[in-house]
Amino acid sequence: MIKSKIIYLILLACMILFYILFIDSMSLLILILTVVFPFLQLFILMRVSRNITAVLDIGCSTTERNVPTRIAVRLKNHSILPVSCAVVSLQITNTLTNETQSLTTMLPVASDNEQSIKFSVSYAHCGMIKVSLKSIRVYDYIKLFSKVINYSCTYDIAVVPTLTAVTPAVDTAPGAMNDNEEFSKIKAGDDCSEIFNIREYVYGDKINRIHWNLTTKLDELMVKEYSLPVSSQIIIVFEFCRDSSSENSMEKNDASLDAAMSLSYFMLANNITHKIAWYDPNQKMLHTEKIGSEIDFTAFLSAVFSSGTYDDIFSAFIHSKAENSDAHFSNVIYISPVLSDELFHNFTVLNNAERKTYLYINDGSEVPEYFRDTDSAYAVEADCGDLSESLNRVII
Repeated sequence: MIKSKIIYLILLACMILFYILFIDSMSLLILILTVVFPFLQLFILMRVSRNITAVLDIGCSTTERNVPTRIAVRLKNHSILPVSCAVVSLQITNTLTNETQSLTTMLPVASDNEQSIKFSVSYAHCGMIKVSLKSIRVYDYIKLFSKVINYSCTYDIAVVPTLTAVTPAVDTAPGAMNDNEEFSKIKAGDDCSEIFNIREYVYGDKINRIHWNLTTKLDELMVKEYSLPVSSQIIIVFEFCRDSSSENSMEKNDASLDAAMSLSYFMLANNITHKIAWYDPNQKMLHTEKIGSEIDFTAFLSAVFSSGTYDDIFSAFIHSKAENSDAHFSNVIYISPVLSDELFHNFTVLNNAERKTYLYINDGSEVPEYFRDTDSAYAVEADCGDLSESLNRVII
């Protein structure tokens, strides 16, 4: 645009010199046209810019990391005059990691026509992506002037964690269940502490399940169906913190969220109600969600995306320890991309859980010697590039 203005000024100077050297009506007319032409361009630009509309079109609202997603911008020119050059500016922000990138492209739009420009964008990290159409800058035909049309059109794209197919061991021993367990309302089981249903005797039923009092009253054999425990008071606590000492901090964070989601989804698929907790730096508090359905699972993911990352690397553990000091769990699974001797020791001495598992998300660095199984806790190292083998070693 500066280049066009310089060229025009040179041309105007030449026309003035031409008029001085050749004073006649023709040279005067050319000089007048040269002077008036920019004002004509400005007038056309202002008229055309009022007739430009734009629509942001997103291919999908959910995607995974490093999977290309189509983003299209459709420009409609309602004027009878064409647009020689329109510059479209997009801003893409990950609200979870605060990463921002800008996309800019240039295109013409014919008169009374629509022009579409498509982008293929992939996202390196999980989070809620806000795609915003910030502005469109329209130029006149010789690029002396431009008009900016501001927009506030925004779409959200959820970049979800990668769910790893895992088959961790499930502890069905009586000691794995506690007094606060919940039971299925639709399926019978073998837990005699809660009766699910009473029905008529069917050949093959166990004798010890006969309800003798009711049998005597009804003069017909009646048996008890026991309940199926669906909650062993398991809690998953995971960190989503920035580790300044690691070059792969965001990759480890993604793996931490992947691990938490994969274990949670496995338990959900096996009707094991559980809790999942993480730290929210915006509200400076621990969020704890009970996961018992697909709706709970989706709501949890949405809540995590609105939380953000933080620098205090053990915040989730510290707040969880304080808030759950009076609670008792059959299993605590702590997932963290960071590790320290003090933290690991504090985790192993927790006295509110029957089983404790520290799942350390590593990026190939050497693991300290102190990180190993103890009498009271399990130590599991997980490679942030391949979680499946490590998650299968976790006992639910």
